[in-house]
Amino acid sequence: MTHRNKNLPVEISETDEIRSLHLETDSIQSAMSIADPIHMTLRYTQAMVLSLLFRRHPDEITILGLGAGSLTKFFYYYCPKTKIITIEINPKVINVALMMFEVPIETRRHQIIESDAIRYLEKLKCPTALLITDIFDGYGIPKEFTSIKYFQLCFMSIKADGFAIFNFWGSDAKTPNYILNLRKIFFHVLVIESDDPGNIIVMAFKQDYKFPSIKNIEIKLNRLQDKINFDLNYFYKRMLKKNKQSFERIYSD
Repeated sequence: MTHRNKNLPVEISETDEIRSLHLETDSIQSAMSIADPIHMTLRYTQAMVLSLLFRRHPDEITILGLGAGSLTKFFYYYCPKTKIITIEINPKVINVALMMFEVPIETRRHQIIESDAIRYLEKLKCPTALLITDIFDGYGIPKEFTSIKYFQLCFMSIKADGFAIFNFWGSDAKTPNYILNLRKIFFHVLVIESDDPGNIIVMAFKQDYKFPSIKNIEIKLNRLQDKINFDLNYFYKRMLKKNKQSFERIYSD
């Protein structure tokens, strides 16, 4: 997770099984299974994996916010054909992620850039296929990352056939307004509640995206489920339930 203040202190806590990263508060920003560092420990990160049902091997994924590197690691290892760019403003977070959370060192297809996320997008020359915005400090999402201006910047930063993923807090009373504003900018918006209560994951598609049929999606789901060690079906069912009308409209013909 990234944030506007690049000087926030970084703290680490650890149990027998989980190592966690904190910024400013006791809230867990990111976490890692010590026995299985690639495992997606936090449920909201697991919900984001549903994106691979719509684009299994995007040519590039841009992740705004490193944290302990859960998303960076997962997509790096599970999408071997994909270039991974991760943006993080806090150099302390980058150092801790590399030293304590087994984030892989940079390669030709994996790069961590120390930068402010908004400034990075403003200077972006080549749009990305998938943009993940996972931007929190110790108290929530800085408000500049929930503005219409920011959502429009994200829209402009993805390819015509690409999409963006936003992570919101379910406990934030303004989250419905954020989703409403995304619907005004993007063509299709899918909402996934990661838990009850929990984070709200929003997938926003730039164009009239040609969704796979339900049958095709479920074939992909089963193939993907065989490769990962958490219950992706759980989040898939929540996605269908929350977006039933959208999928009925897509497949009404």
